[in-house]
Amino acid sequence: MLSKPWILKIQCLLPCLPLILGLLMTKPVYGEFINVDKNASTFYSSTVPTPTLYWPGQNPLALLIYIPGGSGTLGLKESTTDLSYPFYQTLKSLTNPSLTSGRVDVVLLDFPRPLEQNNLAFRDSSEHLTRIARAIDFYHQKTGLPIWLMGHSNGGVSLGNYIRYLQKYKKTINISGLIASSIRNESSFHFEEPLTIPALFIHHQKDQCSSASSDYSMINYQRIKSSSRKVTDFKWITGGEAENADPCKSGYHMYFNSEHEASKIIDQFILKQQPIF
Repeated sequence: MLSKPWILKIQCLLPCLPLILGLLMTKPVYGEFINVDKNASTFYSSTVPTPTLYWPGQNPLALLIYIPGGSGTLGLKESTTDLSYPFYQTLKSLTNPSLTSGRVDVVLLDFPRPLEQNNLAFRDSSEHLTRIARAIDFYHQKTGLPIWLMGHSNGGVSLGNYIRYLQKYKKTINISGLIASSIRNESSFHFEEPLTIPALFIHHQKDQCSSASSDYSMINYQRIKSSSRKVTDFKWITGGEAENADPCKSGYHMYFNSEHEASKIIDQFILKQQPIF
């Protein structure tokens, strides 16, 4: 007979079982470190490249570029081929047909210097936004795939700022959709013009991060839905559990033990908006 503590441990692992089995049944997939240099865009002057990690999918229909939360840095190096943190493995699973459709390429953006976590002004700077723009241009040219842009937590601030940046300077919307994940309270999706691309908002029902209240996420969702010409949806993450750590860097906020639930929602939404070849 198993003792009660062991039974509780097994129950906690059950939500992650699909992810664990998928990883065991497939060969390791390693990413490609790519520096996106200044030549990838015609409107960026810095000579410092933007580090990225690229995971290719299987017969992909779209490519998802992820803007990190927190300080915006992942510490990518030329030797980096994978990131073991569960949240990044959630995104990577979009490339794995044993876990999802496997038909979404994934790119993690890194930024050369840390962004202030409490002063979010730099996420509205020309340098920050044009780094995002040139990465989008680069990967669209590299793969020919429709580009989706995802921001999590502080990355949601960058997401809203990027759309306003494009509208302000009358630039063509160069992405095919948005994923706003557990976005920071200061994130604003108030745009001068109606959004012309699909948008998905996801948030954990029990998110304990006071800086990323689901109330603000819902307000932004309703604002876009009321004027957008494209599909706009809001999905709750309901599984997982808390951790004994900063609630803005762990647990429900990072979809701990609900990784498969989150990746499935993202995968299904993207594929519904993309034509099947």
